[in-house]
Amino acid sequence: MFLRGGNSSIVFLMMALVAAAMQMNVAEAFIKQKKQYTPLLFFKVPAGTMPECDEMEKIIKSVEKETGVKVERLDIMKSRAAKSLYEKLVEGNLRSPFPLLYHRESLQRVYGLEDKDLVRSWTKGRLLPIENSKEKKVTVIGGEDDAMDDMEDMDMDELEMELDEELSPMQRRGKEAMKRRMEEGRQKK
Repeated sequence: MFLRGGNSSIVFLMMALVAAAMQMNVAEAFIKQKKQYTPLLFFKVPAGTMPECDEMEKIIKSVEKETGVKVERLDIMKSRAAKSLYEKLVEGNLRSPFPLLYHRESLQRVYGLEDKDLVRSWTKGRLLPIENSKEKKVTVIGGEDDAMDDMEDMDMDELEMELDEELSPMQRRGKEAMKRRMEEGRQKK
């Protein structure tokens, strides 16, 4: 009788341990959900705060369903990290309406509410038009030559600094190495 009671208590104890282990695995699965990398970022605010964000959310959900891509949503009102990243991306940019779509690999940005075709192109990493599709083209009365004169007057150092801001540290080092090699080649001649 004692052995039977001891065996049943051991079996009961083993079953309790197995059940506890299974519950831990289930809990860990919910707690440790790894984010899957996606180059696509959508900077937004909570639903109902801004109509443009709500409309863009609908467009993005539709494009995600069509193409099977995943867009990471970053709420700048709920996350300090998202807000600081957003501020870095729009720093010095005069044309930065909200919401913002950012492609990490192509470095392209889509500002404000845009149409579904442009968002679909953005998700695929295609080259986007430089001008906003809703803006009208400005024609210069003096012809195209006047526009070129303005480009020549731009400070090249200032332009290069703007372009350097978008480079990663590795890209900057590569660019500096190329400049050094070019300078060495000029000095040899």
